[in-house]
Amino acid sequence: MSTARERVLDHGRAAHIPRGTAEGGIMRAITRGIVTAGTMIGAVLAGAGTGVAEPAAAPNGTYQGTTTAPAGELIWKGKTFQGGTVVNNFAFGLTGLAGTTSQDGNGDTVIDYSPSGLGFLTDRISPNADGTYTGAVYVGGNQVGSFGLSR
Repeated sequence: MSTARERVLDHGRAAHIPRGTAEGGIMRAITRGIVTAGTMIGAVLAGAGTGVAEPAAAPNGTYQGTTTAPAGELIWKGKTFQGGTVVNNFAFGLTGLAGTTSQDGNGDTVIDYSPSGLGFLTDRISPNADGTYTGAVYVGGNQVGSFGLSR
């Protein structure tokens, strides 16, 4: 069985689209748009309190996403978690921005996008009592956006 990092790297190679192709340009534009939109949002409130009594396990499976980014929901559709890895789901069935997950001491899941070459980008998601998650996007350690995940 491969490690979570190896699965992310394999996904990254499988999803790699060479420069100079229309598909490559679209994915690069989507990625730039997400980071730009997140940066423009600035610091926002991420849900206060989760109502969870004990640390929860990392999410597993596919979750639909909502975001505060302007027009973000037209591009970003959610996340799929599996065995310590996560892949973001985009419009038109595209996937990308693979990362690895870990748990912090507060029951939050931290998503590290270093395996995709975006070491400056992390997400932190907190479980809610109703089975949904509240998330925050960080660029260089500064919160730049928020999102929600639900089944």
